[in-house]
Amino acid sequence: MYNMKQLTITLFLVLIMTFVFVSCSESIVSECETDIKVDNQMKASFKEIQDQIFTPTCATSGCHGGSFSSYPNLEKENAYTNIVGKNNSSGNMKLIEQGNSTNSYLYKRLLGEGGSLMPQGGPKLNQTILDSIKVWIDNGAENN
Repeated sequence: MYNMKQLTITLFLVLIMTFVFVSCSESIVSECETDIKVDNQMKASFKEIQDQIFTPTCATSGCHGGSFSSYPNLEKENAYTNIVGKNNSSGNMKLIEQGNSTNSYLYKRLLGEGGSLMPQGGPKLNQTILDSIKVWIDNGAENN
């Protein structure tokens, strides 16, 4: 049987382990309740997506920028209002459905779903960039 010293030590260890477990679980829950964050160089913000993807890759003459651009115009001053909450050219899906990357036509095209892969003629965007765009959309696609 346990003597009093062993019982006290065992009880003390159980209390410490319980405290650590509860503290860690509360930390995990509080992290899950905040905005999704991507651990990479690119922030999940519209400004970063515009500056690092749309402007140099998409908003070019003959694609989604300039006077002869394809729908939608993704030039810096027009992109947000042209894609967030707006229907695709066939009208059956939102280009960017705030809070729902799965039902966002533009995101699906970046994945190569629902039409040809975008950017057209280029390689698929790397997973870090796709993750940032997904996080931005799923967090509400704010103009941030």
